[in-house]
Amino acid sequence: MIDSTPGPTSPGPSVIPPVTAVLAVRNDAQTVERAVRSIFAQNYPLEVAVVIASAPSTDGTREIVRALASGDPRLSVIETTSASPAVALNEAIAAATSAVLIRVDPRSELPSDYVRVAVEAMARTDAAALVGRTRPVGETPFERAVAKGFRHRLGLADDPLRSPGQAEGPTGQPNDHVLRRRMFIDAGLYSEELRHGQSWEMNSRLRDAGNTVWFTPELVYSYRPPSRPVALTRALFADGLWRGEFFRAFREESALRFRLPVAVVIATIAGFILGAIGLFGIVAGALGAAFVVSVILFALIVAPAAYVVVVLTLAGIVAVREDLRTGAWFALVMPFIHFSWGLGFIAGFLNIEGAADTLIVDFE
Repeated sequence: MIDSTPGPTSPGPSVIPPVTAVLAVRNDAQTVERAVRSIFAQNYPLEVAVVIASAPSTDGTREIVRALASGDPRLSVIETTSASPAVALNEAIAAATSAVLIRVDPRSELPSDYVRVAVEAMARTDAAALVGRTRPVGETPFERAVAKGFRHRLGLADDPLRSPGQAEGPTGQPNDHVLRRRMFIDAGLYSEELRHGQSWEMNSRLRDAGNTVWFTPELVYSYRPPSRPVALTRALFADGLWRGEFFRAFREESALRFRLPVAVVIATIAGFILGAIGLFGIVAGALGAAFVVSVILFALIVAPAAYVVVVLTLAGIVAVREDLRTGAWFALVMPFIHFSWGLGFIAGFLNIEGAADTLIVDFE
């Protein structure tokens, strides 16, 4: 079982360890209160403490967090000067006193048994970190379209780092949902030198130190996906960027590669450009071999045309099953997903100046 004080040892099965939830918040005014309420609604035998590291925000998040803390002694707030989520998480982890920490996304809602399931899994596995499942749930038509895109096989559902599989066991997934505090501190906490991919890098260090990162399929929470197109494209580009950067450095880590968005970007852009060149040759009156080449090049325009047909067909199905606005947004969300993530991965992999400036550390 898990000790109630920081340390690597495990006491007898009768011990119920205290738990602290840690959140790093920035511009999360719409959702942070609901996330905190879901923590306080846990059916765990002990009260769950909450530590929020609040980064500078422009939407009133800090004021909301201060108001929540002023009326509840279970909630502590640390106001950081850095916008980095790694800095905020490290400060929250350092401020917590429990051996077991629940890392809570400010856009999420935990089911009432989440902490109990997490503690039982920690005791059963003795893992350094647990990875669970996340379920996107939208409220607006745009959010519902994003959630469907994330769950669709032609969206993000088949991403190796988003699809941990069905069986419980050791995993290479990057998103830690439950942490054993002492092991994280001993490993050096999240790297503050990296702009993205800190969880993946941290988990690699934990495994290199002989610890286990464990996938627990019954550990599930829902979250609201990005609420605006700009936020969605930025988040996906950043995700693709760090994956491309790390894959450039660690080619053996095949899970970092997600082929679908990259293939869509290359096929549609190349097909459009080459098809346009072929069309120009045909219109210009190319003869002989030049005409044959022009026809072949023009035929490649089928790739972007087929992509548009597939997306519109899927959007039509969503419109019929859901509503017209969700279907219309879905027709835009799918290209947002593919091109934002795919271009980010290519920029990171090619180390394009101004895009891929994340420091790559040598895990060896």
